Amino acid sequence: MRIDYEEKLLDVIKAFGESCILENIVIIGSWATYFYVKVFENFIPSIRTLDLDCYVPKTRNTKVLKSVNETLKPINFDHIFDSGTEKSKFISPDGFEIEFLAKLKRNQNSIVKLDSLGVNAEQLGNLELFDKGFILVDFEGYIVKVASPSAYVLQKILISPKRSEEKYLKDLESVQLVYEVLKKENNHLEEFRNIVSAFGKTRRKVYNRYIKDNDLDFIGI
Repeated sequence: MRIDYEEKLLDVIKAFGESCILENIVIIGSWATYFYVKVFENFIPSIRTLDLDCYVPKTRNTKVLKSVNETLKPINFDHIFDSGTEKSKFISPDGFEIEFLAKLKRNQNSIVKLDSLGVNAEQLGNLELFDKGFILVDFEGYIVKVASPSAYVLQKILISPKRSEEKYLKDLESVQLVYEVLKKENNHLEEFRNIVSAFGKTRRKVYNRYIKDNDLDFIGI
């Protein structure tokens, strides 16, 4: 990942912080690992995407000073809509992309309108792991909610059956990288164990199949 995009990330975090958007989102996906340098000593993230995924735990009663579009326009992001799904995307001229996601709910469309933010968020499964599975990171004076290392790894595992081979292999590399550092910290390893222990039958099956298929020395259930 080129260093240019780290500066782009900082611009976005600052803009979101000033508009009070930051307190309403959790950074998930591969860019979450960028923040782990603040958590684990000598950690080097492996980021191979220009997509910044923002999870919105509460789709109602969010209070912000400006919409996402108003917030990002001064730093040259265009608001576009995916032609297939109508979900919102914000793209910079150099290809950095921001998307908003919400937890999947029954009897609802795949897209939910977040009026206060002014975006159409895509609803996906397994995101509720981040409702409590996040950490607070001080990033250049802004407090950022970031997917906890344990929740990050386990969400990647749970979505693995639906990933393309290319994305599956990228995720596997990242999963191994993050697990290797989190297992050395008792608090993170305990969180991992607690999340896994709470899995239902379907999630347990996916988890066990994943660690078996990839010969991973992970906590068993």
